[in-house]
Amino acid sequence: MNQEKDPQISATEENTSAAETENTKQENPEAASTEAAAKEVASEKAETKTSAEEKNEAASKTENKKDKKEEKKKPSFFQSEKFKHGSTATAFTAIFIAVVVLVNVLFSILSDKYPSINFDVTKSGTNSLSSECIEVIDKVKIPVEITICASKEACESNNLSSSTADYAQVSRLFSKAAERNSNITLSYVDLDKNPSFAANYKSDNLQEGDVVVKSDKRYRVLSASDLFETSYSNGTQTTTSRVDSCLASALNTVTSEDVPIASFDTGHGEQIDAEGYKHLLQNNSFETKDFNLLTEDIPENTQLLVLGCPANDLTDDEMDKIDKWLLNKSFKMDRALLVTTTAGATSLDNLNNLLNEWGLSADTNAAVEEQDDTKYYQSPFNIYTDVQNSLDLSGKKSSYDDVFATNIAPVTIKANSVGNKTTYSLLKTSDQSVVVKATDNNTTTKSEPAAQNAAALSRQSIHIDQKDYYANVILCGSTTMFSSSLLKADVFGNASFLGDLSRYVTGTTDSASTVYTQYHELYTKDLAISSKTMIGLGYGVFTLLIPLIIMITGIVVYRKRRTL
Repeated sequence: MNQEKDPQISATEENTSAAETENTKQENPEAASTEAAAKEVASEKAETKTSAEEKNEAASKTENKKDKKEEKKKPSFFQSEKFKHGSTATAFTAIFIAVVVLVNVLFSILSDKYPSINFDVTKSGTNSLSSECIEVIDKVKIPVEITICASKEACESNNLSSSTADYAQVSRLFSKAAERNSNITLSYVDLDKNPSFAANYKSDNLQEGDVVVKSDKRYRVLSASDLFETSYSNGTQTTTSRVDSCLASALNTVTSEDVPIASFDTGHGEQIDAEGYKHLLQNNSFETKDFNLLTEDIPENTQLLVLGCPANDLTDDEMDKIDKWLLNKSFKMDRALLVTTTAGATSLDNLNNLLNEWGLSADTNAAVEEQDDTKYYQSPFNIYTDVQNSLDLSGKKSSYDDVFATNIAPVTIKANSVGNKTTYSLLKTSDQSVVVKATDNNTTTKSEPAAQNAAALSRQSIHIDQKDYYANVILCGSTTMFSSSLLKADVFGNASFLGDLSRYVTGTTDSASTVYTQYHELYTKDLAISSKTMIGLGYGVFTLLIPLIIMITGIVVYRKRRTL
């Protein structure tokens, strides 16, 4: 059994042992020297052992570093020879090609289903729907079927045998309309393979490239001449596109509750260029008809009757037809008679008498001359008129800039009211204009400068079944303001003014969206560059630079693979 030592006794023992050792050293000096040498040897061995251990540790660390460096220098799998030259490389290449093909196929499918993902890079935006057309598309609330009379492949490749126009644009825009509104569907019919489709529209004599827009209310056929127009000038052919406007117009027509009819008299040598005005009316949901007032009745439900600068006077019977039509109390619609004339036109007594009854007249033996050189173009008889604000036409535009008219016969308004008819000025020249009139002795006279009426309107309300409808008579002193060239030009306000005026006098302003015809020239150059620049691009870039880059790249890749 162990017993703990007394600390004092232990300390005494240690002191005694130390004293004995010291005495021994003093008694035996040799023994002390031997012990010291032994201690020194032991110390040297310990130092030697420590140094060896340190060297071994340093060597181990160095070895570890080398191993890590070797691990870093070891190429990755994608840099290894097996990947670069083995079957794995072939597999990866095949997978990459398959992915590229798959992405291409997927994009093609998506572009067919969602045409809007195809970016429009044209300068004039011919492959984009206009804001007006989008507004019409968004308002379509009933099913509408659009059928292009051609195969889809022929349209998209612009390879119609009957037309050189851009039917790829037709396909793109109509596809975007169908994508935007689910009520609109688009299909293609090859008339050669499916002749029964044309049999449903015998009276329309469908041709390749025609477009049928149909709803349960009615349908409209757009021909190639509606969609595109080709003109020739100085041996140069120019093709303009109306696809966007025609699409909006057709959708308006087939979805509107009521479609006003505009009838054009053709039996009196009319001098108006009516085609442009007809297109404008059609784009604003009018149906246009031609008829002979002398031999035919005014077409049923006509709301706008156009006498476009007749060269021959009307008979009493024709005047009676017009009077009865204007004041017909069983016709529950607004209606308007539009008469145009021009300076130098033949004076027509019967027609003038009708106009006088409505408080209007035009002096065709005179012409308006503009003396303010900022208000005419090239000639003082080619005048920019000012639209008057006495009537709110309720169009999109609060003002109409640069309504252009030439050879104006001054229009006179007899009074603000004539009987139960109220008169309004529609267009005026500046207060610096004068009236030039020829005299019998081949001289001319000029009036004092004053604003002259270029167009005026007279209207009368007709009370039918506790509701007021309006009969209107419009007299325009210029026929050229209706010409196709002016209605096409965006720089003039003729199209917007006449379109809104026509809708206003027929009471159809709110029945459908207003569409202003837009003409886009096809095949125009998006970049204006000189012939020298074109040659530089052709020979310098495409003939030399690009092939040189490809050759250098090939050499670099070849040399790198040789050194692998």
